[in-house]
Amino acid sequence: MSFQPLHNARYHRFVLAQLLENISGVPVTPFGADGAIDEPSLSAVVERMAAQGVQIIVPCGGTGEFSALSPEERDRVARITIEAAGATPVIVGVGGDVASAARAAGAAVAAGAVGVMTHALSDPYLTPDGTVRYIEQVAAAGDGVVVPYIRSRLPSDATLERIVSIAQVVAVKWAIPDVQLFAAFAQRFGGEIVPICGLAELWAPFFCLAGGRGFTSGLVNVDAGRPLALLGAMRDGAWPEAMRIWRAIRPFEELRARHDAGNNVPAVKEAMEIAGVIPHATVRPPLAPLSPVDRAELVDVMRALAPVS
Repeated sequence: MSFQPLHNARYHRFVLAQLLENISGVPVTPFGADGAIDEPSLSAVVERMAAQGVQIIVPCGGTGEFSALSPEERDRVARITIEAAGATPVIVGVGGDVASAARAAGAAVAAGAVGVMTHALSDPYLTPDGTVRYIEQVAAAGDGVVVPYIRSRLPSDATLERIVSIAQVVAVKWAIPDVQLFAAFAQRFGGEIVPICGLAELWAPFFCLAGGRGFTSGLVNVDAGRPLALLGAMRDGAWPEAMRIWRAIRPFEELRARHDAGNNVPAVKEAMEIAGVIPHATVRPPLAPLSPVDRAELVDVMRALAPVS
């Protein structure tokens, strides 16, 4: 049973915006030893994430290996996640060419998702008008909310203003590691949308102080205890406690960020395998398993990163 849309669209938008001020958990897509999607493990990962208190689940994100999945596999991952999440709202990652992204958005909302996250556009010849038209066409494909994902290249202020003014846009996932730029964005647009830290726990406290509300997390695949505790401490203004939790999480997140973030997904999957959450840590090319040195370090990090209930 998936999250039920509310009849009042404006109220629905308000409720979802509030939920996005929490943790957006991005599940991995488990693969078997043969590289095929391990559907029972995917269901178990999502069910566990929801049971531990993650309030928004975002399949087909970067940590879900969006780029390594075929369009048909993305649809399947979305449907499995929506079913397994139960009453927990699901926002599905979509991207690629605009027609495919719009089709995927419509299919996701029809299957029970409350909206979509548009992956950062990678075309080398982006224009302001083209960027806005892309998000508008995806938004028009369904009646769900839209969360644009910004990384690598920052749109101009004028373009950001046009994106934020799109009725379905309730939040922006910001993954540019520049607190000053984010602070300016949050100050200007934070009253209209939710500015989300899209760089996970490593940046979450600093983005929070700069006006961020909520953050994305891959660590919740391993265990949601510390991310939720970090969120609670930040909300309470208990900064010594928040930084104590952050220091405990930091070695894991820094290991993920290594090799220009090439460890991002394999570190999470191998941590899940170590913890017995999934049977295989298989990733698809162009990703690769951790090096023996990084794997040994991960084992040590996992020993120190005991679950927090």
